[in-house]
Parts: sequence; structure tokens; C-alpha cells
Amino acid sequence: MMEEGEGEKPTGDSEPVPQTQQLCRYYSQGRRCNFGKKCRFLHVRDNAKTHEKKTITTPSQSDATSPNSEVPGGNEGHRPPPTSNSTVAPAASRRPCRYFISGHCTMEDRCRFWHPPQFTTVEDPPIPCTRPVQRNPPVPRPSILQEVKLHDLTEEVVNQLRDTEIKQLKKRFPKDQLIIQERGDGKVTYYRTTVEATDPDWPFDLKEIDIMVSFPDNYPQEIFTLDIPLDQNLPPVMSRHVQQASLEWLQAKHATNLLLGKVELLFRPFLRWLDRSLERLFTEGARQLKKDIDLEKAGLQFISYQELQATVCEKSASDTADADEDVSDEGKLEKTEGERTMERGKHQEVPGCDEGQQQEENDEEASHLVENIKISDPRRGTEVKLLGLRLGENTATVVAHQITVCLQCNRCKVTADLTLTGRTPCSAQCEKCSASINAAFRPCMLHHYSDVLGYLDLHNAAPADLVLQECELIVGCLSCSQDGPVQQNLSYGQTKEFNCEHCYSRLSILAESTRFQYIQPRTNKTGPSACEGTYKTIRDPSVQKGKPLPDKGTCKHYKQSHRWLRFPCCGRAYPCDVCHDEDQDHPMELATRMICGYCAKEQPYSSGKACITCGSMMTRGARTSHWEGGLGCRNKVKMNRNDRHKYANTNKTISRKAASEKK
Repeated sequence: MMEEGEGEKPTGDSEPVPQTQQLCRYYSQGRRCNFGKKCRFLHVRDNAKTHEKKTITTPSQSDATSPNSEVPGGNEGHRPPPTSNSTVAPAASRRPCRYFISGHCTMEDRCRFWHPPQFTTVEDPPIPCTRPVQRNPPVPRPSILQEVKLHDLTEEVVNQLRDTEIKQLKKRFPKDQLIIQERGDGKVTYYRTTVEATDPDWPFDLKEIDIMVSFPDNYPQEIFTLDIPLDQNLPPVMSRHVQQASLEWLQAKHATNLLLGKVELLFRPFLRWLDRSLERLFTEGARQLKKDIDLEKAGLQFISYQELQATVCEKSASDTADADEDVSDEGKLEKTEGERTMERGKHQEVPGCDEGQQQEENDEEASHLVENIKISDPRRGTEVKLLGLRLGENTATVVAHQITVCLQCNRCKVTADLTLTGRTPCSAQCEKCSASINAAFRPCMLHHYSDVLGYLDLHNAAPADLVLQECELIVGCLSCSQDGPVQQNLSYGQTKEFNCEHCYSRLSILAESTRFQYIQPRTNKTGPSACEGTYKTIRDPSVQKGKPLPDKGTCKHYKQSHRWLRFPCCGRAYPCDVCHDEDQDHPMELATRMICGYCAKEQPYSSGKACITCGSMMTRGARTSHWEGGLGCRNKVKMNRNDRHKYANTNKTISRKAASEKK
């Protein structure tokens, strides 16, 4: 008997009997067949519109030579090519299926995209299927020219890229938002437009920024110029910060492309970067703006290192020009060679000196502008010492990168905060008496055997307090010998624990209080001449350990409170909470430490207790003329007559026996 699914072989005179093939049950049910095209069953779905029956009649072997027969050796179950009457679009006009190209398309015959043929030609012999069929590489999608290799870059390609960038710019922004400005010669064109943030959770009221770009003739071989106009609602400080950050990003992106050997159109990537980074740039610019406003309120002016260096270069150039004029007028001026050398200064070109030596001389003069920072004797000025300093086991060194100190004017006794660094001095003006105040800070290294934070060089001012909470410190780890910054909020009397950024070792710092001590300068003169001359009055620090505070710690609000309170919200010390609210604009937190008004000893806050050093009561005593449960007055003679305890038991009867015993 013959098995099911097999047909009878045709005889010589009889007509061919069609053979039937079973359907694949996995494919017909809409599932995936693991055999794919190697499956010996027919891949036809039940619900396919193109197939009305579950079986297909295939021609016999005798019809293989007919013109409509399939290719010999072809896989069974493959559908025949579509006829001319089919409604399917031709393959050349359809997009290739990306899933079929990548390896497998679950839609198979129902996919509306083109499946490229993977079969051999008719002329080639059939190849046995011993390997998995290799798919063709994915067809690249057509796109606008955005980047070009450097070796393919020509003048024509450069002009094409530049024109493409300008066309994209004009298409991106409507005409009412794009302003085109041309220079007088007509060579440089500026495009000004408004960029708006797309973040739905934008935190600022100002949501847009105007930018002005210009594309040079050889763009994109060099980056385009970017300017942030100042005639908008954005403050100038924030505008400069956004412009500087944008130029740094463009230069870094362009340098990276050059290393990769290509050039790229950078305007659209720059817009995407600006949209993502605009909130961060606004936040950083707002911080700089707040710092400038605080300095302006304090009467200070911050001069950056670049401006200082530019001033030094201009001064050196003017001195060199004056020196050349002196040399040209050598016959007219009757001066010695030594006097000319003194007038020319260090910027004069000396025979035998190279450019490196001249640059060193310029740097030396720039350093001389910073007074009392690089001196031979470091122990000079006002010493800043951290009392009760305790460093952790793995904490090697601590160096102050920036400190905030509270200074008191010598003339009008007004206090103000001043931020100092070890690089440049600061000049300020008193808000009340307009006196000139100069200050400089020379940091020292803190370690287990030294608690000196640094030295202050002050003029017309005296230190009052060190705001430790706003100081920036650099800590050296003993385990990995690496330095790292300390997080802020370092408070007095509290151990600050943190981990090293490199080896994650546990580090800690503790400081109880700060002491300011003026160091008298050393004099080398001896004899009567040492006492001659003028004396410069140096005022001692207003807060010294062992001496009373100004007005013994009292204020106009509380006359009987002889102490200062240190508030943890800002780390500053004030006589009372009202004084804190008058000077600060943030919510007050309850004080955790206090400074004695009689001996200036800083200690934990306590109410109604005496100082731990001098034993003085910092607040008025609780003893009154009333009984107060035994805590007040106990002498009935001095007791207030309105107190019922004054006359208690005065009318009590006493027995004769008790009276006789008393006698």
C-alpha cells in the first residue's frame, strides 16, 4: 500500500496524476516554523486571501520540461512569481524589508515590503544547502550629505556643504523668527534667530535665548562663529557664560572630527546640545550673577586672572616702548647707564637673554602685583588657626582653596563677608564710611602636627569670624596619596565624614573653633634708631580667646545676653536671632553652638548654665524675689510681699511643751 500524501507514478500512456502536499501545521496556524524554507511541508496559511484551499497541486516530473515549469532543484513550497495580472507593485518600486534583510521576517508572504531574491540563477548549477543562507547587507537609506572624509574634501564639496547648512537653517526657522544681516562688503552674513527650550519642566521664567551665527567661506573646515547678543532679557554675565561654553563645545567637537579624519555640519548638532544643556548653563550663569551681586553689595570687584595678565602685558609693552625712546634719545638725556636700566625695568631686552627669560621676567612682575602672597617669611600678618582640629586616620593633609572671612572695618566697626583665594588679593570699600579695605590670603597645609589654616594680610580691617561652612578645602588621602575636594557644610564642633574619590577610604575632619592672632613683624634694627620713624597702627582681631567679645556679646535687642550664637543655617555667629534675620535673607535654624561674651570660648549651646572656661553666667540669673518652687528667693525678709510663702506658717499655734523646749 502507498503511504498517505504520495501519488501514483504515471504510466507511459496515462495522464500525470497530480501530487498533493500536506500543509505545515505550525505555519498554517500563524506560528513560526523552525525549519523555514527547508520544511518538507507546504507553507500556506489558512486565512490567506491568495489561497483558497489547504493543498496545492504541483506538476509531476514529466512536466519539468515545460516552459512554465519550475527551476530544477528548486525548493518545494516556494510560491511562483506573481503574474502580470497581480496587483502587487513591482519589486523595483518597493522598499526592501529590513527584517528580511537582517535575517527573518515574521510576515513572510504577507509582508508589504520587498523581499530580495536569495536564489541562484538558472544557468548556475544547484548548490546543496549545507550552510545557512547569507542575507544581503542592509540597503542604506538615502540621506542628505552631512559628513565627508578629509581626503574627499574639495573646494566644490566645501561650498556644497556650506550651502546645505544655510538652506537647512532657513528651512528650520520661519521668516518671522530669522533675521539676516550683512556686513558692508557683503562677504559676511549673520543669521540671528531665537532658540526656545523644549523641556516641559523648564524651571525658569526666561525660556528662550537669541543667538547670532556666521558661516565662514571655508566652513566646515573651521567652526562657525557664534555670538550671544546683549540686547535681550538675558543678563550679560549669563550671556557670556553661555557663549563661552558653546564655543568650547564647538572647538572640542571640531577637534574630535579632525582626529577621526572627517568634517561634519555642526549647526544642527549644536542646537540639540544647546537644548539639552540650556538649563545647566542658565543655572551656572545664575550662580555667577548672584556672586557678582553679592560682591557689588559688599563693595568689591572681582578681577579674573586673564584680565590681570592682559593688564600686565599692556604695561610691559608700554614700558618697552618708553625704553626704546630712551635709547633713541641717548644723546639728549644726560643720564647714567644705571639710571636708564632702572627706568626700563625688567621688561627691557638685555643682550644675551632669550625669549624664555623675558617671559619669566613678565611673570615675575605679574606676581609682584599680588602683594604679600609670595614672601620669604610665611609667618606674617594675621594667623588663622583651627582650634581642636582632629583629622581622621586616613586624612593626611588639608589645604584651603577658598575661604570666607567676616571682616570688621577699623573706622566704623561695620562687618561684611569677603571671599579670598590664594591667587589674587581683593580690594573692597566700606558701605558706611567708604574706607578702602585690602585683603589677601596665604594658605598653609594642615596636618596632624599643624593646625594653621593660613595667614591674612589686611589693611583697614580686622577679622571677626571664619565662615567654615562656605570654605573650600582640598584633602589629601593617606592611602592613595591623591587629593580631592571636601563637600561643603563643614560646621564647627561636628565631625565631617566622607569617602575618598579615588580609593573610597574613610576620611574625617573636626574643628572646634577658629582663633585669629596678629603676628608682630620682625625688626632687624638695633639701638636707638630702631625706635625712630612712624608707627603703623595695627588693630588686634575683634575676637580673641581669653578676651571679651565686642560689647561683651550684647546687642541692642538683648542687653543681658553676653554671648554670640552660631546658627547652622549659614555657619555665622550673631548676638541674637533678630540680628541674624536683619543680615541674612534665608530662614533661620536654631543655634547649636555659642561663644562666651567674657572669654570668647566657643562651646555647645546650653541654657541657664555658666561658661565651661571662665564660669561666668552668659544670661541673667533666674533668682528673683519670689519663691518659684525653691529655685528663687528663700529668705522671707527679702521675699516679695505678694508671694504667699513670705507669710506661710506665721499664725500657726505652738504647744506649750514645744515652746518650753525652744526656751
